[in-house]
Amino acid sequence: MKKLSTFVLALFVTASAAAQVKLDVVLNPAPPANLSEWGARREVLTVIVAPGPGLALQFKIKVEIIAADGTTAGTNDLSRAQIFTMQSTPQILTAMEVMPIENMIFTGKYKSSLQRTGKLPSGNYTLCLTPVRPQDLTPMAQPVCKPFFLATTQLPILMKPYDEQVLDGKSAQTAITFRWTPVTPRTPNLVTYRIQVFEVLEHQSPVQALRANQPLLDQEVFGTTQFIWRPQLSFIKAADITTSNPDTYPAKDKAKKEKDSKTKDMLRFVWTIQSLDSHGDPVTRTDGNGEARSEPIMFFVDPVKNNPPKKVN
Repeated sequence: MKKLSTFVLALFVTASAAAQVKLDVVLNPAPPANLSEWGARREVLTVIVAPGPGLALQFKIKVEIIAADGTTAGTNDLSRAQIFTMQSTPQILTAMEVMPIENMIFTGKYKSSLQRTGKLPSGNYTLCLTPVRPQDLTPMAQPVCKPFFLATTQLPILMKPYDEQVLDGKSAQTAITFRWTPVTPRTPNLVTYRIQVFEVLEHQSPVQALRANQPLLDQEVFGTTQFIWRPQLSFIKAADITTSNPDTYPAKDKAKKEKDSKTKDMLRFVWTIQSLDSHGDPVTRTDGNGEARSEPIMFFVDPVKNNPPKKVN
């Protein structure tokens, strides 16, 4: 009887050792750059676990994200990884279950990038998943690896009004049309574009105006790259305002002096676009200011001339 028990135990151990977990992995080749979105979107990662051979087989899944140069950018903390049990029917797992972001460990520049931006640096990567025994983390099958690419987010380029364009004051009082290019690559959810316009006061630079002044226009535009502003501002009285003094520049800077002479009686404005995701957060934080703002552009408005009344003889 004792020999029989030993034989049965040996068979069980042999069967358990031979048992494997088969994973089929479906990964979006161009997933969201923000890793926190992986768990919230089922279409990013799907892991199908084949039905078991009748044993109550348990396993964890080791996760590795490998950069193009072979460096391991990140892996999961297997001590905290979820334990799965083989079932008689296929199991469908998502990123939320396989690689929750709070269980991932990143190193070096990848860790720095995630802490700063919530995203890995752009480039090619490979995701490898390996089922392992919960007890000793011994692999139970060969890794299943899938490549993916994280693209660099390109912020909008401001097109109209173009840089230093002069607008007619009478027309500008009625409407000013703003146009810009979309965020690329295209995101799964529509981008919200926040358009802001600031007046550049006397002795201010455009950057100073952006930082110090209240916006004359602060409007969110959902999913489109054009906005028509109807300022309802009078540009008549502004004709007497001098926004710059060309005599304060060195004589050698003739080009700037001549340009300022032409625009000294014009109103100056600066505009910019901030790009926001579906959560209201900047679509990228690697643009220098961390706010996903486009490069600002200045334009002028030539005021309507307020002609003095004619003398009566």
